Amino acid sequence: MKPDDFQLLSGLLKERSGLVLTSDKAYLLESRLLPLARKQELNGLDDLVRALRTTKEERPISVVTEAMTTKEPLFFRDSSPFDQMRKAMLPALVKARAQTKRLRIWSAACSTGQEPYSLAMVLKEEANTIAGYRVDMVGTDLSNEVLEKAKAGLYSQFEVQRGLPIAMLAKYFAKVGDMRQIKTDLRGMVQLRPHNRCRTSRCSASSKSSSAVTC
Repeated sequence: MKPDDFQLLSGLLKERSGLVLTSDKAYLLESRLLPLARKQELNGLDDLVRALRTTKEERPISVVTEAMTTKEPLFFRDSSPFDQMRKAMLPALVKARAQTKRLRIWSAACSTGQEPYSLAMVLKEEANTIAGYRVDMVGTDLSNEVLEKAKAGLYSQFEVQRGLPIAMLAKYFAKVGDMRQIKTDLRGMVQLRPHNRCRTSRCSASSKSSSAVTC
């Protein structure tokens, strides 16, 4: 890959998603963007970069950003944050919000919905703790593609087996053919919206087990 092409792509991704790529990670650009170039009926990365340099439309830039955004969500990924939510954060927040009786939770970079739905299951399990409280939960992501999947709440058997306790699978999912779907009442607890947090705040490309914010 030409150095100028790498600089354009890496700069674009840092601006749009917070993803920081050093020159030794050029292979990631090639492995993820070459299939995209072929899908767009372009000859290769040179043509893709040329199109990005000349376009005035948002869509091609968004497509490249989505292709490079890692989408590896799991239900209850790294159980520690969810245990902390249940045992420490939720009781503390309930006490702190005793007058307003309102809790707000933001799952940033929620991808295909596993994190906010995991949080929703925690809230369901802790219904007695938050009785009488209004809970607003929002999940956001820069990718409309993953948000559409999150809204459907429809997952393969492989996806629900990764981190999801069997008891919660039986309790909160319905079987739809070979797939499992989040039940309607649980999906109704989460509002899903497009948003890029890296356009409004400083962020890094380091991986975090949970990106939920409560207030």
